[in-house]
Amino acid sequence: MKVPYKDLERLVFYFSRVPGIGERGALRISLFLTGTNPKKGRELAKALLNVIDNVGRCVYCNNISFNEKCWVCGDEKRDTSVIMVVETVLDLFVMEDVGYKGLYHVVADFLPTTRRIAEEVKLKSLEMLKKRIESNNVKEVILAFPYTVRGDALTRFFKESLEGKVLLTRLARGVPVGGEVEYLDPTTLGFALNRRERL
Repeated sequence: MKVPYKDLERLVFYFSRVPGIGERGALRISLFLTGTNPKKGRELAKALLNVIDNVGRCVYCNNISFNEKCWVCGDEKRDTSVIMVVETVLDLFVMEDVGYKGLYHVVADFLPTTRRIAEEVKLKSLEMLKKRIESNNVKEVILAFPYTVRGDALTRFFKESLEGKVLLTRLARGVPVGGEVEYLDPTTLGFALNRRERL
């Protein structure tokens, strides 16, 4: 999309790099924050700089945090016997909405390629998780990875690395709430059929 002003074009470029925002949405946001509502634009810039300058990673679970320990690891009401391993911080937020009350372990935010997952996990994540399992009397590790090539590779890696040390479980696949049967893929339907519940 052609934008006639260089500074505006640059702003559109950066907004369009945000996951889920295309060029047209980036232009819409840029115009809103600069022309329609410059006060909101300044407030956004200030909030963004504040977060960028102050956010870090929890030393226990790798979640985002403004302190050494994130809000999850600092919550004494959590079930410390269960750790859910998620790929990204966004996955952690989604699981919080579901009402999960155990602890988390965030693998990373961006794993470059399926081939490099094992190396990446070993370097940044696995040793941290093993120490937590040993020192916190963890009874179960839930692998909450998507059913994708990368998710399956992560699941295999963690299973091979942790088998025998702790109970390992994985989120089930199935028919989503509100999902129409006609739109579901055969793998999901087959899994849902095989894992059907007794009523």
